[in-house]
Amino acid sequence: EFFEDEHQIFTPLIVATLNGHLEVVHILLELAAPDMEKEGCVKVHGELTDGATALWVAAALGRLNIVKMLLQHGAEVDRCTKKGSTPLRAACYEGRLDVVQYLVEHNANVCTVNMYNNTCVMIAAYKNYTDVLLYLLEKGAQVNEQAQCGASALYYAAECGHVEVCEILLDYGAQLMKNTFGLTPALAAAERTREAVVQVFLARPGLLTKEERIEVMELLGASYANDKDNYSLSKAFHYLLAAMELRFEDPDNIIRKPAFEPIAAYEHWLECQTLQDLLAIRYNHNSLHMESLTIRERILGNHCPEVAHAIIYRGAICADNGRFDRCESLWLHALRLRQRNGLQVQRDLLRFMKLFSQEFLLNETVRFDSVIAVLGACIDELRYNQQKMAGPGARDDMDSIADNYEMN
Repeated sequence: EFFEDEHQIFTPLIVATLNGHLEVVHILLELAAPDMEKEGCVKVHGELTDGATALWVAAALGRLNIVKMLLQHGAEVDRCTKKGSTPLRAACYEGRLDVVQYLVEHNANVCTVNMYNNTCVMIAAYKNYTDVLLYLLEKGAQVNEQAQCGASALYYAAECGHVEVCEILLDYGAQLMKNTFGLTPALAAAERTREAVVQVFLARPGLLTKEERIEVMELLGASYANDKDNYSLSKAFHYLLAAMELRFEDPDNIIRKPAFEPIAAYEHWLECQTLQDLLAIRYNHNSLHMESLTIRERILGNHCPEVAHAIIYRGAICADNGRFDRCESLWLHALRLRQRNGLQVQRDLLRFMKLFSQEFLLNETVRFDSVIAVLGACIDELRYNQQKMAGPGARDDMDSIADNYEMN
């Protein structure tokens, strides 16, 4: 082996494979009898992979002829990287059906998982490779496996808005299983404003209970009211109204909203309880925004990391309109939620520094309470990083933790 820059480690066989030199690979295999399972550390498509064999590199780059040659010379078909990625997984990630088929025909395990319990089916679903997905499922790959985070292939497809993939997975028996934050694929699609996917779930007879249909439509509407890329108050009201109508569809069995403690950052907003309540705020933008933020936090839960981004977006809009007090209130709420859930808040703190600077330049009053709260959050973040550095978890990246500590 020899070393290159950017922390890469090559063998002659790996570097020949990396550069697609088929004849060089052939010469090495025939004349040098190299150890084909010798592992390198290789950058493929900009990402460094430790423990990669020549076969893994060939599969990841879609070099079918080299894959064939290596397997014909006895390369181990399921040899994985340090993170548990097999050549089949690498081929699935690139959507190379030809390579996937050849590997499976040579006994590659279609049910293999990596260190995070991610499957090849999950990759195909996430990347929207319908041909690869169908092939894997036809070869017996499991459709309802869950990653360590609780996400399934259907969850990834729904979150990304891949309608056809969702339909395929449902046809193969995919279930609406919750992730570790309690979100189903239907809720994940609603949270990301994947309207077409939500319609797929709503249209499937018996897939969702009445309560689940209400929750999904409420979350979709609430997310449309506070989404940076797909903001639409008309769609927000449409789905909120549809959900409310469903709550009152049966006069003998009205489905009431659960009690939810008002939140100061949302102006202590109380959710609409009736159709009349909702119709009364139809043309009041601020009321719809607060209604929607309240609904999102009720449905997602304050433990869910997806709650914060809509709050931050709404705060940014307030700042753009000169309502700095409202921005501070919303961003502080998002900051506290993120810290409570053990998430890095470096960007949140930087966002506050920019906000305070803008207020100062515009001769606006910088609120002392907000400054103190942010400084307190800075101290908490430094302590959190120190604790992580002293006792890192199994999945913690020490370099990242150290960088965050220095930047904070």
